[in-house]
Amino acid sequence: MKLTAALFAFAMVFTVASQSAPAESGDTISPEILAAIAHQALIVDVRTPEEFADGHYPGAINIPHETILNGLNQLGVTAEKPVILYCRSGNRSGQAEQALQNKGFAHARNAGGLKALLSATGEQAVLLSPAAPR
Repeated sequence: MKLTAALFAFAMVFTVASQSAPAESGDTISPEILAAIAHQALIVDVRTPEEFADGHYPGAINIPHETILNGLNQLGVTAEKPVILYCRSGNRSGQAEQALQNKGFAHARNAGGLKALLSATGEQAVLLSPAAPR
């Protein structure tokens, strides 16, 4: 009986949590993020350099999520600058958003996944040119 109650409680918590997830982590890009992009926010791809090379948002820079704060500091980006973060699914960009907001970057936003961002803005992914053969 206790197991049934525990499973029911878990199912209820999971249902509530999934219903309250932010829109940015799904397939919908918020109007706030679209407006920030239109007003020249810094767009950061937090995936690996290899993933970035395979296709990224036009004008985006690549800073892997593990090094987001150090990477922005090296570029001289201040906490007042709007920063839009994306990855493949929204997970890593969500981690980067949290890390930045914890350090005072109040305008850091998670746009979720690259495909949703491209779809919402009508843009095409940019591919890096493969290295010339040696």
